[in-house]
Amino acid sequence: MNLTEYTKATGMFLKAQDIKDKPEAVFVIKTEGEMVTSDKFGVTRLHLQGDFAGEEKTFDVSKTNARVIEEKLGNDTSKWIGKGLVLETYRTKTSDGKMVDALNVKEITEVKDPDKPEVVKM
Repeated sequence: MNLTEYTKATGMFLKAQDIKDKPEAVFVIKTEGEMVTSDKFGVTRLHLQGDFAGEEKTFDVSKTNARVIEEKLGNDTSKWIGKGLVLETYRTKTSDGKMVDALNVKEITEVKDPDKPEVVKM
């Protein structure tokens, strides 16, 4: 039995598997985002809404990734709208010792055409 369809990442959140499946795609920021507190973990995180390969996705931004974006675009998230994030994956260990794939902001780009994002270095 092949469990690929059963176990594949689905839903509104951007997942490491999305990046692995479409490494050339760019996440285009569509909203200024919102701070959301997880009921499960009690941690507050930045959620950015955007487009990834023609699908609406939510990027659950770590503090590290937020710092990378802030360093390039400033601390006003409303000015991030329309910018593109080139993402990559890496392996990391969770607090309970499980190895998982995570997302890393590799590059921040200008997006000329939101319907056909291309990497244009800033």
